[in-house]
Amino acid sequence: MRDVRAHLALFVVAVVATLLTWNRDTVREADRDLPLVWQHDSADFLSIHYSTPTRDLAVERRIDEEGRPYYWGIQAERGRSAEPMEFPIGWSGSTVVSRLVDLRVLRDLGALSPEQKTRFGLSDADARLTVAFTDERRELVLGDSTFGTVDRYAMETATGRGYVISREIMNQLNLGDDALRERLLHNFDPDRVALVRVAAGPGRARTMAPTESDEWMEPGGDTNDPGFGNFMERVGELAIEGFDSLPSPESLRLFLRVEYLDGDGGELGFVEFLRDDLAESNPFYLRSERTRIIARANTVLTERVEQAVGDIF
Repeated sequence: MRDVRAHLALFVVAVVATLLTWNRDTVREADRDLPLVWQHDSADFLSIHYSTPTRDLAVERRIDEEGRPYYWGIQAERGRSAEPMEFPIGWSGSTVVSRLVDLRVLRDLGALSPEQKTRFGLSDADARLTVAFTDERRELVLGDSTFGTVDRYAMETATGRGYVISREIMNQLNLGDDALRERLLHNFDPDRVALVRVAAGPGRARTMAPTESDEWMEPGGDTNDPGFGNFMERVGELAIEGFDSLPSPESLRLFLRVEYLDGDGGELGFVEFLRDDLAESNPFYLRSERTRIIARANTVLTERVEQAVGDIF
């Protein structure tokens, strides 16, 4: 149980960090003295569109059914017939959004001459970065990397003004989903968990309560259940492998659902375990309140959960 709480505590740290990125005034001390190109409130942010000869990447601000904002990624590889991949944006991606809502650059090069545009690789640039807000769109063309670094020359198309964009922004965009996607399953405070309900098919359901001594007991009971504690420890170790190459939902079989409830019986979060019985390898998938859609699961860790189900029923 102690390990489970440790894993859940990591969720809280990530959530707090993510929430900070919604605050326009949250600027790293190292960036405060950098030239500011534009500044907006995060509530005015609509989307990022990063286009290169090989990839088309978008990050959108969306609103859920309860009116809460979240970020969503859509990525397509040019020259491939596969459908675009969609994925929830995690903490790292939210940080990129925050930096592009208030864009600070390493250098402001001023209005560029034709010779500078050529020298910086901007005359025939084939990569663009567009950030859309409710009241305007700002577009940059992206040129060569600066000498000896991976920082990038850029020019705003509307003004012809040149900048040097930090590698901390460009690296994340170039990596795409590998850097931007969600990696956590939950976003609730583990101290609020009063009950956990586990369902594994008809007639197989249990509701258990965590104790202050890091044990699991039936609600109102006084007997520790080590098997359930082992099961929850393994659930706490789960990891998301990615959101690419997903099967159709119709091909998946739900074999386990874990719900986290607060003291009033309200649902804090959940995780569903799904299996593709026709897959030759890596058959496991997960879905939670944070992923919103199915995600590829780490096979070894999910097998450990599947094996532990026998300990609780």
